[in-house]
Amino acid sequence: MSTTCCIGVIDPDNPALVRARIVHYDGYPSNVLPTLAAIWATHAHHDTAELITTILANDWEQLDEDTTASTRSNFAGQKPVPGVGITLASTSDGVTVDPPEPVTVFPLCHAGHLDVEWIYLIDAATDTIVVHTGDGTPVATYPLVACLGTDGTGDAEQRCGSQPPASAPQ
Repeated sequence: MSTTCCIGVIDPDNPALVRARIVHYDGYPSNVLPTLAAIWATHAHHDTAELITTILANDWEQLDEDTTASTRSNFAGQKPVPGVGITLASTSDGVTVDPPEPVTVFPLCHAGHLDVEWIYLIDAATDTIVVHTGDGTPVATYPLVACLGTDGTGDAEQRCGSQPPASAPQ
């Protein structure tokens, strides 16, 4: 799926602003929430501040906790980040030819001007992710730990976003 989303944080110096990165591929809650939880658990070792630092380091083609150094993108030169995903910045023979863009900063009240369907804001103080629709409307908050190890029974998947909240757009 090519659903674009933003993943980021509320700016600690200005709570009216969001600092975020774009993810171009599979931005639905049913994919993003368990993927972020897996990256948090494995790559960031349950350190939410480290998860935020990792995500804000690049814009992403896709996030996938199973990414390895040998993972190849469908697009030439994109860089795999093991345990995280494939960046949009591209390299050629180890030299960066398309460096990462600066972090996107926007007021959440103006999120509708972005071309994204979902916005995920990570909260390091509570180890949660607040899910917003593309216009900035909050729809649900999910604890990262609740998104780990879904077992197919439906309970964990509901807590982790496999079933969007009733208020979410269809």
